[in-house]
Amino acid sequence: MLKLHGFSVSNYTNMVKQCLLEKGVEFEQLPTRPSQEDDFLAMSPMGKIPCLETADGFLVETSAILEYLDEIHPDPPMYPSQAFAKAKAREIIHVSELYIELAARRHLGNAFFGAERSEEAYAEVRPQVEKGLRAFKQLTNFGPYVMGSEFGNADVFVYHVFRLASQILKRVYDWDIMAEVPGLAAHVGAMDERDTTQRVIADHEEAMAVLMTQLKAAK
Repeated sequence: MLKLHGFSVSNYTNMVKQCLLEKGVEFEQLPTRPSQEDDFLAMSPMGKIPCLETADGFLVETSAILEYLDEIHPDPPMYPSQAFAKAKAREIIHVSELYIELAARRHLGNAFFGAERSEEAYAEVRPQVEKGLRAFKQLTNFGPYVMGSEFGNADVFVYHVFRLASQILKRVYDWDIMAEVPGLAAHVGAMDERDTTQRVIADHEEAMAVLMTQLKAAK
């Protein structure tokens, strides 16, 4: 059985979890947080989550895990079958991650955990995300999913990227990035209706409540 090492607060863990649920693959989630301990580094060389434990060894990096799952469990497919369309799905995934989510993540500590705001990040992040949004809008074709009517891993990735990034940027800049992308609200609505989304988000909210309680108790 596949074992998913991850923490349900993590949007990247949740991407892999939702893909597994969509495919109906049996798996066990082992609650795991990022760590630089030697035992965990032996599984995940950068100490990151998610980490997928397979019969052949360990896999890290969410996009690599998602592609692996589509190869070993091809039904239902989570990428287009045609090579160029599949590459476009990967393109959307990487643009949303690199130029929207990772830029917004620089404010994560300030937005959620009371860390002091970085003025350098405050000046730099919004212009970076604006560029990312321009590219994202150029690449997507909502209908209601990001590439039209067919659902896949690009939708899972985009949903969880924007769910986190939009919360961060709203808190830091009072900026609604969802409103910047025509069709994105319909995409979110379609994703919210999926049973797998509802299960993943319910687990996320429960884990987030536990984390916030722990942080308050530690102060």
